[in-house]
Amino acid sequence: MRILFLTAHLPFPPLSGGRRREFELISRLGTNYEIYLCCITKSWLTDHKYVSQLRSYCSSIDLFKTITSDHRQYPIYPEQLSRHTSEEASVHISTLLGKKRFDIVHVEGYYLMQHLPAVLDVPVLLVEHNIECLLMLQRYNLASSQEEKSYFWREYIYTLKWEATFWKRATKCVTLTNDDKISMSHLQEGLDIRTVPDGTDHQKFIDYAPLRSGPTDANFGNNKPPFILFVANFEYEPNVDGALYFSNTIFPLVLKDVCNAKLFLVGNAPSTAVRSLTVNKQIEVTGYVNSLIPYYEAADVVICPLRIGGGIKVKILEALSAGKAIVSTSVGAQGLDHGRHVQPVVIADETPAFAKKVIQFLVDPIERSRQEQEALAYSKTLPTWQQVSQQFVNYYDEISARGYKKPNNNNNNHSRF
Repeated sequence: MRILFLTAHLPFPPLSGGRRREFELISRLGTNYEIYLCCITKSWLTDHKYVSQLRSYCSSIDLFKTITSDHRQYPIYPEQLSRHTSEEASVHISTLLGKKRFDIVHVEGYYLMQHLPAVLDVPVLLVEHNIECLLMLQRYNLASSQEEKSYFWREYIYTLKWEATFWKRATKCVTLTNDDKISMSHLQEGLDIRTVPDGTDHQKFIDYAPLRSGPTDANFGNNKPPFILFVANFEYEPNVDGALYFSNTIFPLVLKDVCNAKLFLVGNAPSTAVRSLTVNKQIEVTGYVNSLIPYYEAADVVICPLRIGGGIKVKILEALSAGKAIVSTSVGAQGLDHGRHVQPVVIADETPAFAKKVIQFLVDPIERSRQEQEALAYSKTLPTWQQVSQQFVNYYDEISARGYKKPNNNNNNHSRF
């Protein structure tokens, strides 16, 4: 089977949830199938350094720089669509589709659908990590000024318009959570939608750490303070919002009861706003680290204080697999099946309640141990990446070009520009 695979970044190193899931899929699918990877990336110079790490999994890899266009030039397009423009990518993809016979086009994100030709006889599987219009609605609800509210409302309206347009163009849509599947079906009727969650057994021994510089991994010793951990890719704005929200609003409440607690914000590309949090000497911002293992081992509590987001969070899956006590907002814990007798993640959406749960795990080792056992037991019920990959293979077979004929749909001839 020959697969044209479109992503918004090179899936290596797996420094974010999106990169991680794409790497885990490609590294498995690439052993049996021909993958032609096209990355339309905002970080071309960085991604270019790591192309060789994926060569063994792909028949070809092509990187294309996104073009930063004036958002005002295309007033009916949401910003995310404008930020993933590349005429070079569109031409290359059309040419490639004309030269080779593909069985499937696999697209990671609706905003990359703009690069496919308007008339296409190859079935398309579109994976949505989030329902982006709903993220805009979350941002609208959190906006503090009328100017921000007006901007995010506009983004919500036009994101919904273009998401629905491209959902209808896809042969099959895939969400990471059942909640997102339900939302998508309500927003646009008549779609073929399936849910495929992320796996949890990440490849552990990946030799990418020497490729990047970073601080020395943590060595906490025997006298470590009570330790709160937030792991995130800080290139992603919702993670920045979560870090600022916890540090400025919740952490001061924690310190009233646990005055020596320390907060570690660990992850790639912390913004100036995140780095400035270290004015509080009990907050440490590490940036990229070679390994998360010592941080998970040292953490008493792992937090996921997200107020914006969709899909399932890889950081939550990693913390579950590490057997940690986790406190999260409902947004952060999306996609987890919380039964009546199963609570692998403690959920708290109000500021005082979030602080109270963190404090409880910091000061009560018995309750913390109970929650850790609950998390680890739950993690063992989650799917493996091999199972996830096989589910995609099943969908490829189901919709592949071999004998498949997509029904006529007038909306399918729509192109972006």
